[in-house]
Amino acid sequence: MNVIGSSFWFGRHVSPIAVDFGHRVVRMLQLARYRSHSTLIRYAQRELPVGVDDPGHHDRLCAEAARDMLAGENFIGRDAVTSLDWEDITIRSLRLPAMPAAELKDAVQREAAERLGLRPDTTEIRFIVAGDVRQGTTIGQEIIVLAAGRPAIESRVDLLAALGLRPTGLDAAPCAVFRSFERFLRRDEDRGKAAAFVEVGYTASHILVSRGGDLVFIKSVPVGGRSFDELVSRHTELSLSDAATLRIRLHRYHAALLTGQTRSRNSTEAVSDSMRRAMIDAMRPALDHLGTEIAQGIRYSAATFRGPRVESVTVVGGEACNSDMLQLLSDQIDLPFEVGKPLRYIAIEPALQGSDRRTGQPEWATVLGLALKSVKASVVKS
Repeated sequence: MNVIGSSFWFGRHVSPIAVDFGHRVVRMLQLARYRSHSTLIRYAQRELPVGVDDPGHHDRLCAEAARDMLAGENFIGRDAVTSLDWEDITIRSLRLPAMPAAELKDAVQREAAERLGLRPDTTEIRFIVAGDVRQGTTIGQEIIVLAAGRPAIESRVDLLAALGLRPTGLDAAPCAVFRSFERFLRRDEDRGKAAAFVEVGYTASHILVSRGGDLVFIKSVPVGGRSFDELVSRHTELSLSDAATLRIRLHRYHAALLTGQTRSRNSTEAVSDSMRRAMIDAMRPALDHLGTEIAQGIRYSAATFRGPRVESVTVVGGEACNSDMLQLLSDQIDLPFEVGKPLRYIAIEPALQGSDRRTGQPEWATVLGLALKSVKASVVKS
């Protein structure tokens, strides 16, 4: 990737380096913004070895991957923003009486401690006001509480610092995922419209429901790539490592299918119809569970916040390109499922034009959301 001359950057706001430390892939991305337009100026990813479960070993591999990208991909500056893993975040909902905004923070802290057992001295607590709800004859507020233990926060900040990066922001992964699509929901015609997003990751899947530009429901479900690998392993009597390798091959096939490139794939990477059916049959118990959770989340949101119903489900994450999975989920809950395109309408630097973006790159939702959070960073001057 070539370095573009500094005069090119004059007057443009360059975001900190967004870093997504995934379980199977580490991704980094950087945006530049001029007026109201964002441009993708740097992005890179490194896959991690299959079968690494030890947290310490995983962190070391993440650090090695990030160092490699920082050394070879010409990211600008050393300011960085990242997110906490979903499993490091406690997500709960509270209902409180309607009150002035100035009083809400203290009320949430108090209720989180008393009703959820979250201690303010050992936990960082943030919250989202989901909206007003009717309770009998009174109006209350639905609050989504997001809490993380300080050790998890310190560990993530220390990881950035060990890479020579200056931490400028630490976000909750659910907020980053939603932010990558939030800009599509700000139009007048979308105000109040219900939307559902599902991130299917490696350790879990995550369900988000919004009304217009506001998140109203968040839930994490322990169904993801790892459980798919385990089910395929049992169904095919392959080792877990071999099952994971087979599913990686299936992912590449589905990505090629989505972009119309299946004819150009090597014969060794071909996936037969019988293999596809065997794997989706193996994954069915986990997908049935996931479909039930998605349907329940959509129903809960519709009953709690009156208004239009969700008309489709947008899927992101590393598993999103699997058309067999999307069809099974769609049939189960009777809604169309579509692959999310978080990078839609994000311009791309000429030096990156060779990148194939026809899949919509749904796996980049989290890291894009991180970059969008802090795109108004310092100006790079000539």
